[in-house]
Amino acid sequence: MTLNTKGPCAQCARMYSAGKASSHLLQCIPQTYTPSDLTSEGYLIRISSKDHPSWYWMFVTIPKDFTLELLNDFLRDIWLECCGHLSSFYISNHEYSSHPISGDGTQTMNKKVGQLLSPGMKFRYTYDMGSSTYLRLEVTATVVACPCDDITLMMKNDPPAFSCEMCNIPAEIICTLCGGKTCKDCKERHSCVVNENDTYMLSPLVNSPRTGVCAYGIV
Repeated sequence: MTLNTKGPCAQCARMYSAGKASSHLLQCIPQTYTPSDLTSEGYLIRISSKDHPSWYWMFVTIPKDFTLELLNDFLRDIWLECCGHLSSFYISNHEYSSHPISGDGTQTMNKKVGQLLSPGMKFRYTYDMGSSTYLRLEVTATVVACPCDDITLMMKNDPPAFSCEMCNIPAEIICTLCGGKTCKDCKERHSCVVNENDTYMLSPLVNSPRTGVCAYGIV
């Protein structure tokens, strides 16, 4: 399915696709933040779904003295957390785990990003080692001044426009078994619901690469 989402710049609200977001942000960020006691040198990082990079993506700034653990917490909060699963970053052939095991080669996430990353570097992240969600990350550039007290969301995709498979109006529900999308009025006619005579597999369709996986989005 060919689908390219756009998202608004957090500073000027102009809409951009993922492919054009980076060049815009590198112009817009200096107009918003200047070096001061409230800013710190950091990185602009592009984060996207491995499976659907043109659907789900975002750009964030992170100070160089922040740890991978803080980036891990941010990713869980904004896109991934459902049941407290394990997670890992994979950087330059090293694994940094949320729960490292002594002797298996994994390391903790207490390393600062400024010690591990540099402009142009690409790395990977996995949340949940069973029903996994895979992310790709790229350090777009060094940012001279970014807010020093937080990881800052600079741009994020608007929800992909999925249509109900039966009536073609905007979908609100995803099937965790087959990935099909449906609206609330048509959900009882979805094939998996009919075959199972139950709606247990239906989940809210949310703006995340983890939508329809495990218990994500279910309140």
